[in-house]
Amino acid sequence: MGATYSSNSYLQYTNDFELVIRATKDLEYLLETQFNVPTGKNIGLHDKISAAQISHNLSPDTVKKLRYLVTMRNKLVHDHDFNALPDRKYFAKSYESVERELKDILRGSSSTGCVIC
Repeated sequence: MGATYSSNSYLQYTNDFELVIRATKDLEYLLETQFNVPTGKNIGLHDKISAAQISHNLSPDTVKKLRYLVTMRNKLVHDHDFNALPDRKYFAKSYESVERELKDILRGSSSTGCVIC
């Protein structure tokens, strides 16, 4: 299916559910395909973030943003009384920021980056 995880603007989605689900699906795809995190039925996005944090030494700020995105997704999907993002623009900008940071990490790890060599 060749999904892309590059979004020029997730704000194009007028429905918060679609915005959140599409962004976090793209995030999960990026983590699974580029960061080689564990996959499976019982491995949630928080687990995948933890795995990427360890294997790719993600900064605390990046991890915090990632967890915010996933927490908003979980609340929207599982909390009966949570039916809209408190700040949809902040959510979209947070995703775009995290996407950029993760891609920067990948670009850095694809070069030799060997300090001792």
